[in-house]
Amino acid sequence: MTVYNGEGFLRETIDSILNQTYKDFKFLIIDNASTDSSREIIRSYDNSRIELVALPENIGQIPALNKGLDMIDTPLVARMDADDISLPRRFERQVAFMESHPEVGVCGTYAAAFNGKKETLWKHPVHHADIKVRLLFECCLVHPSVMIRKDLFDKYELRYNEQIGHSEDWELWQRSGRLFNLANIPEVLVRYRVHGQSVSRQTLNRQQAAAEMLDNSSLRFLELSHHPLRTVHRDVAFETFNAKNREPEFIDNVVEWFQELRNANYSRRIYDKHALNRFLKKRLFVVLTNNTRYRGKVFKTFFKEKLYRYIPLTWSLKFMVKVLLQI
Repeated sequence: MTVYNGEGFLRETIDSILNQTYKDFKFLIIDNASTDSSREIIRSYDNSRIELVALPENIGQIPALNKGLDMIDTPLVARMDADDISLPRRFERQVAFMESHPEVGVCGTYAAAFNGKKETLWKHPVHHADIKVRLLFECCLVHPSVMIRKDLFDKYELRYNEQIGHSEDWELWQRSGRLFNLANIPEVLVRYRVHGQSVSRQTLNRQQAAAEMLDNSSLRFLELSHHPLRTVHRDVAFETFNAKNREPEFIDNVVEWFQELRNANYSRRIYDKHALNRFLKKRLFVVLTNNTRYRGKVFKTFFKEKLYRYIPLTWSLKFMVKVLLQI
C-alpha cells in the first residue's frame, strides 16, 4: 500500500487489513513523504506484520508502487489503497483461489463502491476470455482488490508504466493478459471509497488522455489504430457515455466499427471470438438504449443484429417499450 496524506481514512484501511481471517502476511506500507499525520498513524500500531518505508521525498504514486513490488519477496502480492476497505475474508478467499488456479497470474474481486450511505455494486467479468475483451475498452479489475503472482511478474518483468501518468493499472492488466490468465472472484471482498479527494476525480482529463493512448496501443495489435472509424471506439467504451449531439449515422458507424473489430480479430486471433462477439452485442444494446430517439433505426438494428439472443428478456421488453413510447 502506498500512502500520501491519507490521514482521513488510513486507520480504517489499516484495521481492515490487520483484521483479515488469513493471518500469514506482512503489510508493506510505503509513505510517499506525507505532510500530515499519516506516518504517526502507521507508527501507532504495535504489529510485527507492518513494515513502514518512509520516503524522504514524494516520488509519485506509480514509482512508489514499483518500489513496493521490487521489495516484495512473498509468492503472492495483494494491492490496497489507503482509503478503501478490505472485507475480512478477502485474503482467505484470494489465496485459496490462487492456490487452486495456478494458471491465473492476477486475481481481482467484485467491489462495492460507496459514498456515504450510497453504494454501487461493481460486478466485472469473471473469466479470462471475457476480462481480456473488456480490457480492450476499459479497466475491469478493481485495483485495490487484486492479488498477483510475484514470480510471473518477475519472469516477464512486469511493472507499472511510469510514463503513462494515469490508468497505470489498466495498462498493466492489458500487458499481463497477453502473457497469462486473469480472473475475478464473483464476491464483494473490497469496499471502494468514492469521494471528492479521490485521484479519479482530480485527474479525469488526464485519465481520458491515458485511455486514448491505451486504445492506440491495444488497437495496434489489431492493425486498426489508424482506421477511419477509430474515434468511435472511445465513444462506446463507457456505458455511461453522453448520447447527446449524436447523428443517426452514429449507430451505423458503431455497427461497422464492431464488425471491423471482429474481422481484424478473426485474422489475428488475439481475443476469443465468442467472448468478443458477446461483449460487442451487449455494448451495441447500450448504444441503442441511449439513442432511442432514432426510433426506426434503433428498432431495425436491434432485430437485424439479433440482440435479443444476447440480452435478458426483461431488458429487451423494457427497451422496446421505451422505443415505442418515443414513437
